[in-house]
Amino acid sequence: MTKEHRWNKIAELCKEKGQISVEELSEELSVSPATIRRDLQQMEDLKIISRFHGGARISQKQYDEPHMILKQETNSDKKKSVALLAASLIEDNQMVYLDAGSTTYEIIQYIHAKNITVVTPGIRHITALISRDIPTIVLGGPIRPETEAIAGRNTVEQIGSMFFDVCFIGTNGIHEKNGFTTSNEMEAATKAAAIRQTKTPYIVTDCSKFHVLNPVRFAKLEDATVLTDSVPDDYLSLPMKYIVA
Repeated sequence: MTKEHRWNKIAELCKEKGQISVEELSEELSVSPATIRRDLQQMEDLKIISRFHGGARISQKQYDEPHMILKQETNSDKKKSVALLAASLIEDNQMVYLDAGSTTYEIIQYIHAKNITVVTPGIRHITALISRDIPTIVLGGPIRPETEAIAGRNTVEQIGSMFFDVCFIGTNGIHEKNGFTTSNEMEAATKAAAIRQTKTPYIVTDCSKFHVLNPVRFAKLEDATVLTDSVPDDYLSLPMKYIVA
C-alpha cells in the first residue's frame, strides 16, 4: 500500500467515524503505530486532518476541497483512461491549456504531440512537464495549497491575453441543470477564462462527478466536450457533447 493510498484510507475512516485512534488505524491498515503517527503528523501539516492525543479527525477543509494528494489516488484507473484519451486529442504545433487537478496531471505522461506549448496554473504539473521536455508557460498569481493551483485576478487577466487550440479543464461536479461547477470562486473564474480563450475546450473527469453540484458554476453543459469513462443514462439526452474513453 502506497503512502498516498494509506492517507486516503485514513481520511475516509476519519470521515466515516468522526474521529479515530492511532491503534484503530494501525489495526485497520496493518502498519505500525509509529507509521500511523508519522502519517498523521504529515497530514496535519498539510491540513488534511487534525490530530488530538491518541488519534485524529478530518479537517473541515477536506469536506470542501480534498487535498491534491488524496485526489491523485481516487479512481486512479478511470482517470488514467480519460487522460490517455485526452492526450490523443493533442496535435502537433498546438497551444495547449492544461488546468490544475489530478486528472489533468495524468495527461502529461501520455503526451506525444510535437512542437507544442503548454500553459498551466498547476504547481505539480510544472515538474512533470519539464521532465518531458515540453515547453511550458506557468501562469502567475496566488497559490491555493489544497488544489496546488494558481488562481487570482492576475491569472484570469493573463489567460485573457492568450489563445489556445485545446484546453483540458478539471471539474468538481457536473450537474444536469447547473453545468460544470467547482468549490472556489477564483478557480472557477480561471477555468471559465480558459474555456473562453480556447478553440476546442474539453472537460476531463471520471464518472463520479456526474450528479454533483458545487457552489460556483464556471461553464454550461454546452460550452465544452466532456472526456470521461462513462456517462449516466439521464445525461444522454442533455445538450452535452461527450467522448467516452
